[in-house]
Amino acid sequence: MKSALDTTPEPVVLPASVGMIADADFRTAMRQVASSVAVITARSGEMRNGLTATAVCSVSASPPTMLVCVNKAATADQLIAASGAFAINYLAENQHQIARLFSTAKLDAEARFGEGVWLGLETGSPILAGTAASFDCRVQSRISMSTHHIYLGSVVAVASLDEAPLLYRDGNFRRLQPV
Repeated sequence: MKSALDTTPEPVVLPASVGMIADADFRTAMRQVASSVAVITARSGEMRNGLTATAVCSVSASPPTMLVCVNKAATADQLIAASGAFAINYLAENQHQIARLFSTAKLDAEARFGEGVWLGLETGSPILAGTAASFDCRVQSRISMSTHHIYLGSVVAVASLDEAPLLYRDGNFRRLQPV
């Protein structure tokens, strides 16, 4: 029972029809979740590309393992499959322009990599200098799920700085502020 002093709004519950949630309802709910912004990159031979993603998380600290979800239609997906490696670059709050570059479908790889300083660690996957954290990973396994591949990667190298992270919520990039 809600107290008269409780001003917390009641959640809006959208009903599911026969066990299925409408795509629009799912997207509306996911827009309310604040996420770190990462640029996932891969290199195969001379080709490199990447994409902006929020579907990224750690799986295990021992052994260090990361998870990324990549749309099967993305060029980076093909490069990850071909090279067996990828990098996760968690952007710092001042790197929002790079997030935009890597989320613009019509840009080619050279335009995307035209901003920032890009390095390599163990796998050769592009690592962006100045990120809050970067993880260089070798593909451990790939799971096909609808429109995406879920990659589990063994972390082979890391880089990190004490930088405030870039966040994404409700269609906008955000900054982390103390409560």
